[in-house]
Amino acid sequence: MLRFFGLASLLVFVLTVPGPSAHAQYRYPAGYGGWGGWGGGGSTVQGSIASGMGNYAAGAGAYNVQTAQARSINANTAMQWNEYMYAVNKQNAATNLARRQKQQQNINESADATYQRLHDNPNPYDVHNGDALNVVLTELANPKVFTQFVQKSTQSIDSRLVKNINFEFAPQMILISLEDLGARGVPDVLATNPAFEADRQAIRAIVTKGKKEAESSSQVSIETLRSFREAVKVLKGKADSAYPLGTRQRDEADNYLKALYGLSKMLEEPQVEQFLEGLNRYPTTTMGHLVTFMQSFNLRFGTAKTPQQEAAYDQIYPLLVQLRDQSQGQGTNPLTAKAPLPDPKVATSFFSGMNYSDFKAQPAPHSGAVPKPPEPGPSR
Repeated sequence: MLRFFGLASLLVFVLTVPGPSAHAQYRYPAGYGGWGGWGGGGSTVQGSIASGMGNYAAGAGAYNVQTAQARSINANTAMQWNEYMYAVNKQNAATNLARRQKQQQNINESADATYQRLHDNPNPYDVHNGDALNVVLTELANPKVFTQFVQKSTQSIDSRLVKNINFEFAPQMILISLEDLGARGVPDVLATNPAFEADRQAIRAIVTKGKKEAESSSQVSIETLRSFREAVKVLKGKADSAYPLGTRQRDEADNYLKALYGLSKMLEEPQVEQFLEGLNRYPTTTMGHLVTFMQSFNLRFGTAKTPQQEAAYDQIYPLLVQLRDQSQGQGTNPLTAKAPLPDPKVATSFFSGMNYSDFKAQPAPHSGAVPKPPEPGPSR
C-alpha cells in the first residue's frame, strides 16, 4: 500500500514502495508532512528521501503520488540524486568552512587543522556558531550511512530544543548544482546550436548573480528567481520552435530545462516557522525527525544568538555525534578532499518524468481549494 504523506512528500519521495496500488488524497497534514510529522510514539522516519526536495514540495504544493511523474522517480534515480547532492553538500561545506576561517582570521591554522578541531574537539564557540554541528550534519547526509542513522535515531528529545535552533537556509547547494548543470550538463542539442548560446549565457549570468546574493544574505531574491525562470521560459520557447514535439532533440532540451526550473523551485526559502508549528502538538520528537527535516529543506545550524539557543546546541551536539558514531558516519575532510562532482545530468534524469505543470504553485494549506490533478504522461 503506497501511503501519501502530503506536503513535504511531493518529491521528498519514499523509495521503499512495496506495491503499485494507492489510496490517493489531496491534503496538507500537520507538522511538516512525511514520516509521521514531528510526532513520536509509533511513527518512524523513512531511510530514503530525495535530498532537498522539501523546498520544492512547499513551493509547488502537494499532489497525488499515484501519477506517472511520481512513478518515474524510481529508487535508482533518487539514489543517484542523493549521491550527487551529497557531493554538492561537501563542496558547499568546504566553501563555508574556508569562509569562516577567513572571517575569524585563523591564518596560523591550516584548513585541515580547522576541520580536525571542528570534527574531534570543538570548543564552545565552534558549537554555538553552528560549525561543529554542521560538520556532523554533513556526515549524516552521506547516503551510505543515512539509512543506518535513521534506524538508530529513535531517541526522544524535547521539542523545545528544536524550536530553539536558529535554522539557516543553504541555497548555495542548489546554486552549485545549477552552475554545474549549466557548465557540464547542457545537452548537445542546446550546447552546439549557436542560436541558443546567448540564452544559455544569460541563464549562467543569473546563477552567478544568485550566488553573490546567497553569499551576502543566505537567500536568492524573488526578482532574481523571476529573471531566471523567465530566461528558462524564453529558451524553452526557442527550443520548442526548433525541435518538433516527440523528437529526441525536443526531449533532451525539455528534460534539461525542467531540471533548471525544478532546481529554481528549491531556491525558494522555506517558511520554517510554519513547519515548526506542528511541534506544538508534541512535547517530544526524535533526532531522526530533526535531521530528516533539515535534510529535506536544505537547512543548516546558524549561529546561536540567545542563551536558550546556545543551551539547545550544547544538548544537540553530543546527540548528533553519538548518532554519527553509531552509524559509522565518519567522512573525509571536505576541505582537503577535492573530488569532482558526479555527472550533473543526474539532475536532468531526476526531473525528466515531470510535467511543466508540476512546477506551478498550488493553493495554500488549509485554503479548501483543490488543484486539478496532474495530466498523465509527460507534457512538453
